[in-house]
Amino acid sequence: MPLRVYVCGRLAVVRGASALAESAFPARQGRRLWAYLVLHRQQPVSRDDLAAAIWGDAIPDAWDASLNALAARLRRCLRPVTGSGGPLLLGEPGRYDLRLPPETVVDFERARAALHRADVLMHGEQWGAALAEARVATEIAARGFLPGEAGAWVEGQRRLLRSVRLHALSYTVEADLHRGHTNSAEREAEQLLALDPLRETSHWLLMRALAAGGNASGVRRALAECRRVLASEGMTPSPETEHLAARLLPE
Repeated sequence: MPLRVYVCGRLAVVRGASALAESAFPARQGRRLWAYLVLHRQQPVSRDDLAAAIWGDAIPDAWDASLNALAARLRRCLRPVTGSGGPLLLGEPGRYDLRLPPETVVDFERARAALHRADVLMHGEQWGAALAEARVATEIAARGFLPGEAGAWVEGQRRLLRSVRLHALSYTVEADLHRGHTNSAEREAEQLLALDPLRETSHWLLMRALAAGGNASGVRRALAECRRVLASEGMTPSPETEHLAARLLPE
């Protein structure tokens, strides 16, 4: 059975009937260590980088020994899913190396891969397949990353997930519009705007969805809301936004 590693939302490692829940990881430091190792599994990670990822600016004086102990605890908690060909955490001079089986599925990586596939499929006008991949990316990205934790690397991963979610939602709206599913497109465009109301292209998608559904008054309200939101930040809609609204509205 392939190993499935979840780092978005609640941590988990699953292989067949064996499952490791977040509560099994060794405290918050163990969760941070595991998440960092998984996200950087393509190459060994230096002990210094791991210490910064785990403790941030509050690295303890005896961090080297603490890191060894934490890695040992992590290995023990992984035993239910290690077995033959399972994850291996190798300690090497000055670094640690996490090795996962080749067929391992990591949800964070799956979201990014799904977004890439959605992009390719959109360019190929394969709307149904693109929609399916975009929704996979959206669902995973919406789970978030290490809730309650802070740090530059944590925030960096959250920004990346947010970008994945925004782009994937944009694809779902576009795909649904091409499929003639205007109600779904409108709902997804509203979700997109809730995430980033200052993103003008999201306002475009909502206006297009409303126009496709024959809702001219909705287009006018959407344009007014776009103007209001941007004005609250000292901005005005671009000429492209105004031109789009004029084109969508009946004479």
